[in-house]
Amino acid sequence: MGDQERNCEKIVRQFCEAWFEARDVEKTVGYLDEDLDFIGTGEQEAASGREAMHAYIVADIQELAEPFSAAFPVMKVRFLQADLSSVFTEMILQNSQYAWHLRGFFILRRQAETWKIVSLHFAEPGRSQQAGEHYPQTVVVERLRRQREELLNDTLPGGMMGGYIAEGFPFYFINDQMLAYLGYRDEAEFVADIQGRIINCMHPDDRQRVDEEVADQLKTSDEYTVEYRMKKQNGSYIWVHDLGRRLQAEDGRPAISSVCYDITAQIQAQEEVLRLYNNIPGAVFRCRYDASLTVVSANDGLFEFIGYTRAEFAELGNQLALIIAPQELQEIAQRLREQLRQAKTVHIENQICCKDGSVKWVSVKAQLFMENNEPYLDCVFIDITEEKQLHRREKELYERELRYFVEAASGNQSGQGRLNLTRNVLESYLTTANFAVAQIGESYDKVIAQFAHSSIDPLTGLRIEEQMRREQVQADYAVGKTEYHFEFLRSTREGAFWSHTTFHSCLNPETGELIVFFYTLDITEQKLQEQLLDQIVSLNYDIIAEIDALSGKLRIHASNDPMIPKEDQFSKAIGQFARRYVKPEFEAEYRRQLDLPFMKQQLAEKGSYTFSIEMQDKQGQTRVKLYKVFYLDRRLDRLCVTRSDVTEVVRQEQIQKAELASALNAAQQANAAKTDFLSRMSHEIRTPMNAILGMSAIAAQSLHDPVRIGDCIEKIQLSSRFLLGLINDILDMSRIESGKLLLNNGPLSTRKLIEGVSTLCAGQAANKGVRYQCIVEPSLQAEYMGDAMKLQQVLVNILSNAVKFTESGGEVVMHVSQLQAKKDNAVVRFVIRDTGVGISPEFLPHLFEPFSQESTGTTATSGGSGLGLAISKSVVDLMDGRISVRSQKGRGTEFIVEVKLGLAAGVHETFAGIVSAGDAGGLDLKTLDFTGRRILLAEDNAINTEVAAMLLQDRGFSVDTAQNGEQALQTYQASALNYYDAILMDIRMPVMDGLTAAARIRTSPRADAGQIPIIAMTANAFDDDIAKSMAAGMNAHLAKPIDPDLLIRTLNEFIGNKEVFGCQTLK
Repeated sequence: MGDQERNCEKIVRQFCEAWFEARDVEKTVGYLDEDLDFIGTGEQEAASGREAMHAYIVADIQELAEPFSAAFPVMKVRFLQADLSSVFTEMILQNSQYAWHLRGFFILRRQAETWKIVSLHFAEPGRSQQAGEHYPQTVVVERLRRQREELLNDTLPGGMMGGYIAEGFPFYFINDQMLAYLGYRDEAEFVADIQGRIINCMHPDDRQRVDEEVADQLKTSDEYTVEYRMKKQNGSYIWVHDLGRRLQAEDGRPAISSVCYDITAQIQAQEEVLRLYNNIPGAVFRCRYDASLTVVSANDGLFEFIGYTRAEFAELGNQLALIIAPQELQEIAQRLREQLRQAKTVHIENQICCKDGSVKWVSVKAQLFMENNEPYLDCVFIDITEEKQLHRREKELYERELRYFVEAASGNQSGQGRLNLTRNVLESYLTTANFAVAQIGESYDKVIAQFAHSSIDPLTGLRIEEQMRREQVQADYAVGKTEYHFEFLRSTREGAFWSHTTFHSCLNPETGELIVFFYTLDITEQKLQEQLLDQIVSLNYDIIAEIDALSGKLRIHASNDPMIPKEDQFSKAIGQFARRYVKPEFEAEYRRQLDLPFMKQQLAEKGSYTFSIEMQDKQGQTRVKLYKVFYLDRRLDRLCVTRSDVTEVVRQEQIQKAELASALNAAQQANAAKTDFLSRMSHEIRTPMNAILGMSAIAAQSLHDPVRIGDCIEKIQLSSRFLLGLINDILDMSRIESGKLLLNNGPLSTRKLIEGVSTLCAGQAANKGVRYQCIVEPSLQAEYMGDAMKLQQVLVNILSNAVKFTESGGEVVMHVSQLQAKKDNAVVRFVIRDTGVGISPEFLPHLFEPFSQESTGTTATSGGSGLGLAISKSVVDLMDGRISVRSQKGRGTEFIVEVKLGLAAGVHETFAGIVSAGDAGGLDLKTLDFTGRRILLAEDNAINTEVAAMLLQDRGFSVDTAQNGEQALQTYQASALNYYDAILMDIRMPVMDGLTAAARIRTSPRADAGQIPIIAMTANAFDDDIAKSMAAGMNAHLAKPIDPDLLIRTLNEFIGNKEVFGCQTLK
């Protein structure tokens, strides 16, 4: 018995001992495969899968009152294939109560280093057979003699039934146990279902076969056995083993009485074994050991391989000899006899003729056994056709390599040889003494080591040794790699040379030894040519020349220039060329740089050096030539000199230097402008800050003078607004330069736009004593689509400048009209004229440049960043419009702004009229009273909270405060429905920010969650901040510092209106 058989037997013993003796559930289950199938001795006692078997073993062990001792009188192991075995055992389980005789049938599958049980069937030996009987004839006769009532009450695992011997097998009887087993209530229901014919309870596909088999058996005996599928009352089928006997019924008619056993589980187990059998790779079959080698059983693999169906092969008599090549059949018979004399196993290789005419090689392993005194062979064969073809190709390759080896010996090789890798010896070596690195008879390892050490570059030698190790070459051959190429500089006894060595491994088909042929070529000149070609390709050259430093020889390899030396001695050629082409003032330097000792001295210190020389060509034109000197191969003392024309490069460098100087000057000017801007911004910021601080100090000293305090506060507000405008201009310019200034396209009310602009500018004009008038043409639509805020910013900027630069008694007029309208848009023109100081013609071209002002430095009379008009120009450009200006110094200025606005769908009203300074006052905020209104204010800054609360309380609001978004959310949720009229929400707060808090409020289940106005009150004033506020569900966005009038105007717009409003942006 082999090791594997003993392993399988050991697994079965340990499994049974763990179950019945140790009663260890986990250890027992550990021997089972995940896909286990189990059949027990009891009716319907089965399990499928390790999990189901685990539950079964737990229940089984719990039922054991005491453990068994297990004995195994018989145990036989048989391999179905290399990783699949079958184990049969006779087993006796005994304890103090009783002894139980069982038969176990196991199928094991190897997994990694162990075996797992995949199929398990326990059977209990029957006692119905007498000595010498194969079938229980005695018991059957005895039972047939019993009276019918006893038979009907029999306790067989199935039941009894009978039929008359006639066409269709008419119904005779059925016992209660069989009725119950098939699911029928009574005999009448069964008879009606089968239409009075026993044959109708059989599966239609089995009826003819059963008829034939029963008829054949009854010809020679009164008994029969047959297996078929029987139909149950619910329409399903079970497999039964039918054991029947011919008898005479009470009425004298011939009949059959049969006992039917349910063998469904056994059939399923057999099918599983057959499935495993068919999944074994290759062909598995059993044949008689006769002259025809008649196949008696086979898996599907045999028929797939030979191309015949089972039926087609049966027509050939199932004779394997008919598909074996005739010339091999006699030889196979002889080899079978010879091998079977030595042992009961055989291994042969032969050819099979397939149905499609192809001939395939197979490797057959067989074992001889006897059954009923007749010899049989259990056989397994696999396809080795490709292996045979590979062997033939290896033989052809080896023979071809031998022919090449012989032919190469008479060629221009620098060396060649043959290494026997298997025997680790150099068998043949042809070379000269100068190139030799080994001797015949030396080991493979030593030859490769000496060959690698001949490399001048140690790293190349290490690479050769690593790639050509015996183990590596053998492994490479196994995966199909057979060639190795090495190009490197090799040392010889007389110097060095460039070597190209090829190793080629082949299998000697006669001996099975791995042979490595090698060939070496001297490629020194070819390598130098390649290096020169590389230089030619990589350089824009006039000349590329090679100098042999040992002999002083000069060789010109390529030239794109007629100015080349004519001599082949380097020193003479240099002298001749210098006298003819080099300018006199450069001749000495030219000779020095190309003196051979100087060249070698320079290259000893560095890899290469360059120099440039001015020459005159044949037309007398000055050309600048760049020379580069380097070693082509230092070890061979070969130098290379290249010459390139760099005249245009030098000229370009001169141009670039001039451009660089110009750019440097421009950068210096830009830096000066930046410095001037920073200086001006410092002045512009410090001026209002000085006013704010100064007026604050004066107000603090004048606490008892309300008039003085009021004046101070008014000036502080004026300076603060100026400072805020300056900061906004700088931020807008930053967004423009970074490309982040975006338009918000939405409904644009013409009336609101013009009245808003006029309200802001009319007050400034009135305070300065300037007349202001706005004229609106009737052509203007009441509503457009566009960015109202950005357009207002442009108009206010230009109007503010107009008022600022117009003296008292002057006039500022804005004229608004629609020029043209298309299907989707219209061009609206704004003309703003003033009678101010005007702009000089010299400054007009710079008017829209950032940071530009007509009067700068310490002489500037009007403050400002110089960014307002640049911002206005960028906004108008974004609106696909244009802005132009006309001005006359001392008489006034006219700005024309034309923007393209979208037409609002369904709007046909127009807006026209004249707005003067007196008409543009708008809403009187002082008359508004919000007594009884409640505001929830979320602000984390204490001072900001105090300022906002006081402003709101002065207007009658009741104010509740929260320090962060989470507190604001909790306060809102705890309040009564519609308790708060509005929520003022800062954006940046700890714990929870305002955006999150607003979104949570909007998504809360309260009825007023979607209606309460939420107004952002934050220092985050960029477009993306406004977009985030809108996305969070806020109604408006007020930028800090908060304008009290704007805050009150915004609250007035929303208070009392509980509908959801669109987001507004207010600065």
